[in-house]
Amino acid sequence: MRETAEDIEAFARLATESIEKAGSFVRSSLQMPGHSLSAGQVLRYWDRIHTAAVATVTAKGEPRVAPTGVALFRGHFVVPTVAGAARTKAINIRPAISISHFDEGDLAIIAHGHARTIGQSDPLFRELAALQRELSQGRDVSNWEGTGVYLWMTTQTLYTFARQPEQFVE
Repeated sequence: MRETAEDIEAFARLATESIEKAGSFVRSSLQMPGHSLSAGQVLRYWDRIHTAAVATVTAKGEPRVAPTGVALFRGHFVVPTVAGAARTKAINIRPAISISHFDEGDLAIIAHGHARTIGQSDPLFRELAALQRELSQGRDVSNWEGTGVYLWMTTQTLYTFARQPEQFVE
């Protein structure tokens, strides 16, 4: 894990508050809290780049979703991309974002929040590039065609489901 004690505490608070605020249908369908993962289980599980459906919104309010690699760093979901991507342009105007990672009916990690673009002049960019190199065989967005950036998500809601939550390491 790459989180500080404060990051872990904030992520745990987010997970708990999300369960508490969930509506009855979401609580029932995701079998909360009995089949929810703890913050520690999510952080331990997301120790590499996972493919997730990442959704943004167009100017007309239309959803756009595509599968992409997503990392987790300091309790924030991070999407490596380029400045010229439609997703990046959308986030720069309308920062709403959702991420959904799932494995059939056995696992789901769903996050809703807002994102901001981390460009090469941002001090956080170097840390994110180093993380991506560590997780991606030495490559980062600097090696991509176009100007590499990262989308840094501040999660406001985090829902999880695991058919067998005890199988996930804390």
